[in-house]
Amino acid sequence: MKIIITGPKGSGKTTIGKKLANKLAIPFIETDQIIENLYEQKYNKKFTFREIFNEIGNDAFRELESEAVEVASKNDFCIISTGGGTFYKPKSKNILRKNSLIILLDGDNKTLWDRIKSDGLPLFLQGDGGFQKYVERNIKLKESVEHIADISFNVTDTNSKLELVNKLEEEVSNILSLSMFSPSSFGEIIRTSTFGESHGKAVGAIFDGIKPGIELTEEIIQKELDKRRPGQSKVTTPRNESDKVQILSGVFEGKTTGSSICMIVFNKDQDSSKYDNLKDIFRPGHADYTFFKKYGNRDHRGGGRSSGRETIGRVASGAIAKKILKDRGIEITAYTEEIDGIKGESVDYSQIEKNPVRAADSNMAIKMEKAILNAKKNHDSVGGIVKLKIENLPAGIGDPVFFKLDAKLGMSLFSIGAVKGVEFGVGFKASKMKGSENNDPMHSNGFKTNNAGGILGGISNGETIDIRIAVKPTPSIFQPQKTVNKNNEDTEINIAGRHDPCIVPRIIPVIESMAALVILDAIEINERLQR
Repeated sequence: MKIIITGPKGSGKTTIGKKLANKLAIPFIETDQIIENLYEQKYNKKFTFREIFNEIGNDAFRELESEAVEVASKNDFCIISTGGGTFYKPKSKNILRKNSLIILLDGDNKTLWDRIKSDGLPLFLQGDGGFQKYVERNIKLKESVEHIADISFNVTDTNSKLELVNKLEEEVSNILSLSMFSPSSFGEIIRTSTFGESHGKAVGAIFDGIKPGIELTEEIIQKELDKRRPGQSKVTTPRNESDKVQILSGVFEGKTTGSSICMIVFNKDQDSSKYDNLKDIFRPGHADYTFFKKYGNRDHRGGGRSSGRETIGRVASGAIAKKILKDRGIEITAYTEEIDGIKGESVDYSQIEKNPVRAADSNMAIKMEKAILNAKKNHDSVGGIVKLKIENLPAGIGDPVFFKLDAKLGMSLFSIGAVKGVEFGVGFKASKMKGSENNDPMHSNGFKTNNAGGILGGISNGETIDIRIAVKPTPSIFQPQKTVNKNNEDTEINIAGRHDPCIVPRIIPVIESMAALVILDAIEINERLQR
């Protein structure tokens, strides 16, 4: 997110921008300063931006200004002060608008004119008719910016710079708080927003931030969706959904266009009648009670947004992220390590898609499958542990302090409904180790051990990122259970419908997708910071 400050000459863009940047503790960048730097690099002459304008003329100056906008836009989490003329060019305007909050400073023309006269009028405003030219420029500026500005402030002689900065800080904080409160959206630069309910017409996602020109087809996304769809085997729910994805926008002739990618999957086999008796009763282990307490209502048909079916949008977006990362040589692999206490003893990636539980140990997979079927026979369910490996990620990815890579990965994995625990490297075992045992000795080719799980100080260290995820048993079980209704009266519930006796096999692609979204987003953030 960038904050763009613009306005007429004399409105105090630089002074106010610097003070606001200082209060928000983020960098301050001026396009005028970048213009001076670019000119010096090209012509080995150190001129002020006004001298440059006089030297090369309006047209050449505007071209240099466009270059400066592109340079400035590569920064993030900053304030960029720019002249109103930069918004005249459509290309510069689009660049400045992307992922930005725009502040327009304005004021009485006479007041602002007196200010710039005291500092010295630029050459093109000197002489007869200078004030009229200034007024005309300001009108053009407002026409270009006012309708897209998030905040507009009138600068007067009575409001002090500090007072204005305090007001701006409050407005910025309010707008950022509202824009960030998007509980169905995830990511900073690579951003996905999921939509739809379990028993609604459709589910899907809007995926943003992907560069144009990337090869993408529905088949690439479908391959990942097929891994999480219901009805795959005896150990999953018998709900018969093909989960065929349709790309509605953002892809043309097999390549991304750079605009939002909208993907939709229509629900075909929902049976809401099975949930009619649950309208006023809360299911144990589900989000029914908490959703009702938060919102005052809920979608009782399969849980609505709290259903595992919401993850279709995550997997559709994650499929694209996985594809981009794989093209860069980064591999993300998850597999079933344990189900109902039965743990795999060997790891062979080639076996994961060859057994219904998606275990990397084909021998233990048979025992895991039996445990699931036994729980199903007894009208119960079981949980398990998923192992996640992120390989070939270079060192230096992730951002302290609150955007640590392990913090963002942990948050993304915990956002999956069935996940109850996440540990990196040796995890909780570290609490029982000595420092001499837990530290990973280093050598010229990397690390001798990987107790840290590939992350140190919230930043990747070049080793494989090693994560274990605890997945709870499916809460929908076909046994009588004690609960309460909307009136907080004790009652008993018997759940019907079609449910997974174990969520673990179908959560694998969801876990891989969330990890891919985090990693790709972190890489994009890092690339902008490095520039």
